[in-house]
Amino acid sequence: MSVAPPNAVRDSRSDQIRILRSNSVDEEAQPGDPLAYLSASRLKSFLTCRLKFYYEKVLGIQPPTGPNLHVGKAVHAGLEAFHHARWRGESPTSADILAAYNASFCALEEAEAVEYGDKDREECLATGERVVRAYLESPLANDPRRILGVEVYLRAEDPSLPLPLLGVLDLVREGNVPVDFKTIASTPNLEEEAWANQLQLSIYHLLLGDATDQTAAPGELVYLVKLKTPKIIQHQLPPVTDTQLARLRTLADVYVDGVKRGDFYPSPGMHCRWCEFRGRCRAWTSLPNAA
Repeated sequence: MSVAPPNAVRDSRSDQIRILRSNSVDEEAQPGDPLAYLSASRLKSFLTCRLKFYYEKVLGIQPPTGPNLHVGKAVHAGLEAFHHARWRGESPTSADILAAYNASFCALEEAEAVEYGDKDREECLATGERVVRAYLESPLANDPRRILGVEVYLRAEDPSLPLPLLGVLDLVREGNVPVDFKTIASTPNLEEEAWANQLQLSIYHLLLGDATDQTAAPGELVYLVKLKTPKIIQHQLPPVTDTQLARLRTLADVYVDGVKRGDFYPSPGMHCRWCEFRGRCRAWTSLPNAA
């Protein structure tokens, strides 16, 4: 994942630029010490299945990339190119952004093999292109709010949390609004999505507040639905509540306690149906620290 150089916030009262805390290295993409920091990705993975978390986030085992993830990454890169250009005051054409999408699609294939299975590569490429076009033709592409940051890397030391917080925000708009893009296969249930993503938005709320010394605005989720006729759905969420922040802090403590004990055990459920580690899980018999 690339990071915009630099990520900046323009003060609405002047032309002064305040640099958001950024870093040229995306720590979130690197496996390692699970107690080095806390992120939405680490927390969600740990709470979903501790054994998968151990394989993926601690050991750094990367399963083969599937076509859905591949298309999602390339679409994300296309939108990133669009918002970078708009952030710089440019007016990119659809051809420019589609070229960025195609270049990312091919670059990702070179970086890691994609297991297309029974899916056709060209159709996958075309699916992502339709999604990018749909976004460029949607009202969101002409959102009048100023873009304050693209791919904003933030790290915060919150005394109420047991570990530093880390996150990469897809987009920050005027008013300190965090925006996150979700590439999905079907029309979402917005109420369920709001529930599923509340930890992520709570973390973004804390990170933005720390970086700007201003209260973060309610977050927005933008769903990029990969239908034959793609849908672009903007979901404006309510403000983060004290209850949600308290929930985050409690779950952060659960995370730290479990990691320290080495409680990396499987959690069977519906998520097992699409888990890439099912083969390894079947062979699991004991915790890593067990005698």
